[in-house]
Amino acid sequence: MSDSRQLSGAELAAALLESRQRTHSLVDDLSPAQWSPPRQIGINPIAWELAHIAWFAEFWILRGPHQRDEQGLVHAARPPRFAGPDALFDSARLAHAQRWGQAMPSRAALASMLSNQLEACIAALPLGATAYTRDAQDPLYFHRLALFHEDMHGEAFCWMRSALAYPAPDGVAVPQLPVSRPLTVPGAEVCIGYRNTEPGFAFDNERPAMNVRLGDFEIDSTPMSAGEFARFVEAGGYDSAKYWPADAGVWRAQSACAHPQHWRRGPHGDWQMRWFDHWLPLVSTAPAMHLNAFEAEAYCLWAGRRLPTASEWEYAATTQPGFHWGHSVWEWTSSAFAPYPGFEPGPYHAYSQPWFGNHREMRGGAFASHARMHNPRYRNFFQPHRTDVFAGFRTAAL
Repeated sequence: MSDSRQLSGAELAAALLESRQRTHSLVDDLSPAQWSPPRQIGINPIAWELAHIAWFAEFWILRGPHQRDEQGLVHAARPPRFAGPDALFDSARLAHAQRWGQAMPSRAALASMLSNQLEACIAALPLGATAYTRDAQDPLYFHRLALFHEDMHGEAFCWMRSALAYPAPDGVAVPQLPVSRPLTVPGAEVCIGYRNTEPGFAFDNERPAMNVRLGDFEIDSTPMSAGEFARFVEAGGYDSAKYWPADAGVWRAQSACAHPQHWRRGPHGDWQMRWFDHWLPLVSTAPAMHLNAFEAEAYCLWAGRRLPTASEWEYAATTQPGFHWGHSVWEWTSSAFAPYPGFEPGPYHAYSQPWFGNHREMRGGAFASHARMHNPRYRNFFQPHRTDVFAGFRTAAL
């Protein structure tokens, strides 16, 4: 595969088509009842999410130039042709809870909307545009942004299927990890993120690059396995208050869980894990999954370890051949999601800026993430209590 951050021309058009095909494959098999699940935190109504995907690409690719009002909302110069109105399908304008009470297009209307929008967006690809400038001046910026945006929603459809106990998507299997070993990483002055002069696409929170001084550190070569995490559970780790300080203790009390939320005891006392719509014997070599940051930190306190910082994670991923990452789980870090010094929001202001300060940074990539999303410098972010996403962790030495 070509560098996904520098796709252009026919390759970029093919990627947009492939991403749309994947989107359809993740929802087209659902029954009418599955298509309309009850309201649930963490997922969107399926029809709204599909219309939002079409709206987002049309809004940024076809409807510019854009202007921002005093409230921070972005307005396009041209009206919608395929997906609208903005008040209904812009996530910045319509809160999550409100999306469940709105009348939505039928499945047939959505199919037409998505097809017409994609055709028009591909037709609008600039001919011969490969050179890098910056953000809105980059002629391919919005096509690449729309591609990654749809890839993210593809993963969201996967965790929706998991959260609702729907069947796993075709071709998706329980990921497996190699045996973990400690890696000793020598300290260095390292560059984290993307320099403004680097070619290709970068998300706004990845720029500008910053220099960080790291001391020597030791880090696991793989994410935590389910078998290893079971040792903590068996030792009563969920019941020991010393492993759940501050906000972690509040979450632990509210959740009333004595084990990961996707685990249960089998009829013979063995651990089982829920994999989409099936309960399976716990796969010890699978990554520990559907864990939140509090659970990851509780394990670390029990084991005398810690979560790596995001900078340590990125440096290890880019320099250590034995560092196994991606295609398993997203990995919690100890770092708050915060802007790099000199941060400037991109045209899509709502991507990063609203979430600085109350989200935790994650790195890596899950089995459900499109391969294009697996980038050692990519910064994912979620609130630390979330357990529905495909998240785990690895540890570092104190």
